[in-house]
Amino acid sequence: MTTSPFTPAWPEGVTARYLTLAGATVDVRGSGDRTAYECTGCPFGSGPSWHHTVAHESAQAHAEKCRALPRPA
Repeated sequence: MTTSPFTPAWPEGVTARYLTLAGATVDVRGSGDRTAYECTGCPFGSGPSWHHTVAHESAQAHAEKCRALPRPA
C-alpha cells in the first residue's frame, strides 16, 4: 500500500477500514473465521471469531451510523 502525507499508514494487522461520519474508522483485522473489528471512536467492536463477510458487513453498518470523534492518540 502506498502512503502519502495525506493518507497515514494503517495500523499493523488492519486489513480493511471503514470511515465513520465523524472521521473515526472501524478497523477490520484477520481473515476467514477469525476476523475482528473495532471502532476508533467509540467502544464498539467484536471478538476474533467472526466470519470475514459478517465482520465486514457489521463494521460497515456501524461506520455508516457512528458519530463518535476519533479517540486521541
